[in-house]
Amino acid sequence: MAAFERHHASIGGVETHYLTGGKGNGPVLMLLHGGSPGLSPFCGGTHLWGGILDRLAETRRLIVPDLLGSGETGPASGLLTIDAMAEHIIALIEAESRDPVHLLGHDLGGLVALWVAITSPKHLASLTIVSSNAASPTGDGVENLSLISPPAPLWSADSQGWAYDRLSYSHHHIDEALIEASVAAAGKAGHQAYAKPDLPASDSDLFTSIMRTKSRFFRVGREEGVQVPTQIIWAKNDPLVSVDHGVWLYRIIAAKQRAAQFHLINRSGSFPFREQPDEFLRLLLAFEDGLMAEAA
Repeated sequence: MAAFERHHASIGGVETHYLTGGKGNGPVLMLLHGGSPGLSPFCGGTHLWGGILDRLAETRRLIVPDLLGSGETGPASGLLTIDAMAEHIIALIEAESRDPVHLLGHDLGGLVALWVAITSPKHLASLTIVSSNAASPTGDGVENLSLISPPAPLWSADSQGWAYDRLSYSHHHIDEALIEASVAAAGKAGHQAYAKPDLPASDSDLFTSIMRTKSRFFRVGREEGVQVPTQIIWAKNDPLVSVDHGVWLYRIIAAKQRAAQFHLINRSGSFPFREQPDEFLRLLLAFEDGLMAEAA
C-alpha cells in the first residue's frame, strides 16, 4: 500500500482534509470525489476512491481532497455552491502545486472540475470527467427512481450500503472499509451542516447551483469552449445517467476543444474506478501519457 500524507489545513478559510503522495515526473493528478452533501444518500470523501489511489501512486503524484461539506472537510464559509467548491479547489492547487495539474472529477466532482477548467484554465494540464450526472446536460425532466425510498435513517450503514448497491453494476466492490468510512463521514461537521433529510432537494443551495452552473456551461460551450484537453470516461451501466448524456457532454466540449476524448467502460455502474479499475487506469493513464508525449 502506498504511503499517503494526511493534511488538515485552512484552505480558503475552511478546515480542509486532503491526501498527498505518489511519485512521478509529470504534472500532479488531483482527484475530486463524488457525492453531493445533503443530497446524496451516500457520503462522499477520499474513501470513495478505494484501491485506485495505491495503483495511481505507483506512477503519479497525487492530491486527493475531501470537497466542501464532505469527509473531514468543513462546510463552506458561505453558501454551498459550485462556485464556492471550485474556488476552494483552486486555492488548494495554488497551495500544493507550483505547476498546472491534471484534474479528475467524478459525479459532483466532475462538475466542480469542469467549472475550474472554465474559470481558471491556467491551473490545469488536463480535465477528466468521470460518470457525472451533475456535469452532463439536463435531460427531459423524467425523475430518476434509482435511489427512491432509501432505508431509514438516511446516511446510516444500511442506507449507504443500499445506495452503493443500487448504483453499482455488481456489489463486489462494496466492502467494509467503504461502509465504515462513509458512516464516519456522516458524523463529521461538513456533512452535518447539510444533512436536512426533510428539505426537498430542489430547495437546497447546492441543487440550485448545479442547475445554474449547467446553464452557464452550455453558454461557454457555444462560445469560447473549454480551454484545456478533456477526457470523458463514462460507465455503460450507470443507473444515474445515460450513455447519451455522456456523449452529448463530449460533443459540447469537442466542438471547441480538439484534444477531447470519450471512452465508455462496460459492466460498470456509477463507480468505474472501483468496479473496473484496470480499464479505468488504462484509459486515464494513456490520456495523460499522450498529452505529456505531445508536449515533449
